[in-house]
Amino acid sequence: MSLPGGTPSLKLLWLNHEPGTQARRVEVLLACFDLSSSSEELQAMESPFQALCCLLAYLFVQVDTLSLEDLHAFIAQALCLPGKSAGQLADLQLDHVDPRAVQLGSLLVRGLTMLLLVNSACGFPWSTSDLMPWNVFDGKLFHEKYLQTEKGYAVEALVEQNRARLTQFHQLKSVVCKACLREDRRIASRQALAATPLREAGKTGIWCP
Repeated sequence: MSLPGGTPSLKLLWLNHEPGTQARRVEVLLACFDLSSSSEELQAMESPFQALCCLLAYLFVQVDTLSLEDLHAFIAQALCLPGKSAGQLADLQLDHVDPRAVQLGSLLVRGLTMLLLVNSACGFPWSTSDLMPWNVFDGKLFHEKYLQTEKGYAVEALVEQNRARLTQFHQLKSVVCKACLREDRRIASRQALAATPLREAGKTGIWCP
């Protein structure tokens, strides 16, 4: 990592309680994901969407076969999740199971696990409870949103006609897209990627069509 003043020691990150240390912990965490240039926008997000945007920005830079529709599905399900009861989630009926949607869900959960480990190594700049998968991800709900994007649903429909969610949707999308653009990564639509051959997805070790 290239950080002003050099990379701090674990002793400093874990044991130092002086003013400014917490900000240093956040700085190091974001540097681990190559997101130092997006620090201001990410830290302005409320929990737990701060962590979600961090992870999505990293994944979309690393995996160039992820599409704009994939981003829409990830964000929409995270915003709709708090309004769903356990019973409603259990009763969701899917038209079919798409292997790619299952794969993408697994990719996000693996990313959240890595984010938890990095957060721990950096001295817990973010609350561990905010990084728990159930705060921002449900596999079945994501699958529903993924299938809806395949059918061409508008963003308003993805967030279930909720104006507050729609506003948040555009805020989260903007943060992720700006972070990607800083790394010269333009997120294309699924149609634009349709001709892309199956290939290994960057550093994640996941294969994505």
